[in-house]
Amino acid sequence: MKNVIKSILFTILLLGILELVAYLLLPQESIKKYVFKNVAIYDILHEQPDTIDVIALGDSLIYSSISPMEIWNQYGYTVFDCAKAAESIFETRKSLEIAIKHEHPKIVFFEANVLFRDPNKKQWYFKLKNKILHYFPITRYHNNWKKIGMSKDEYVHDADKGYIYITREEKYTPRDNMKNIHKVKKIPPDNLKEFEKIIQLCNNNNIKLVLISNPSQISWRYSKHYTAERVAKRLNVEFIDLNMKLEELGIDWTHETKDDGDHLNHSGAKKVSAYLGKYLQETNQLVDKRNDPKYRSWNKASKIYNNHSDNH
Repeated sequence: MKNVIKSILFTILLLGILELVAYLLLPQESIKKYVFKNVAIYDILHEQPDTIDVIALGDSLIYSSISPMEIWNQYGYTVFDCAKAAESIFETRKSLEIAIKHEHPKIVFFEANVLFRDPNKKQWYFKLKNKILHYFPITRYHNNWKKIGMSKDEYVHDADKGYIYITREEKYTPRDNMKNIHKVKKIPPDNLKEFEKIIQLCNNNNIKLVLISNPSQISWRYSKHYTAERVAKRLNVEFIDLNMKLEELGIDWTHETKDDGDHLNHSGAKKVSAYLGKYLQETNQLVDKRNDPKYRSWNKASKIYNNHSDNH
């Protein structure tokens, strides 16, 4: 019995120490503005306030398709991916609400696939992962011990800016999943209400919202395109379906997917990022910041990113 009590006390003590260490390792701005347990996924809060031009919101199709540092290297625009696997639109709205208290982006990319996800059917392993990040953010920020005592200009928190860098290839034989087969995929009514709230939130903050569908042979079909296109038109939102531009992008599914056609690998993400960088340039809303001393941390991040890229 004594051994059981000792084990319980040891476990409680260990959890307490982990919570304390997690608090010390969290991004500074997160600690200042929010209860620390609720900010494990908000890496953008570690960025300097009012320095992000574009926020990309959504699920894993965002963080596997859009590489902010590719856009920075080519155009000098600051983009940040605020996304997580199987994210629900309710989580997306909350992320945006928190992010725009810290940043004032001119443009928000919103992954259209999130519109169709039933939040009640979220896989158990994603729920478990999010719970762990929620209560023990040390699992994400364990490397932040390096920043203790450093200024923000000395430490680069996330050189990839929310992007998940994967070079793995899994050959996939592409199929024409964008053929009009007269089927319609419906958006859950609650999701549509949330999307309208996101649109209103962007309008109230003078942000251009762009609905985007990143390339996926598994998660996206013409039935979703049909619905998203009509919803975007009705709500006066620009819609870019990159699944309709695969030839223009030059996506090679036999080499540029990491998981049998569902997500792009780094080679494919570079092509999407190049396309979106050009799109951002053509909006004439952003300026090249590569020579601005205020953004020297981005140039530091670029060196880290490029070194990572050169080694693969």
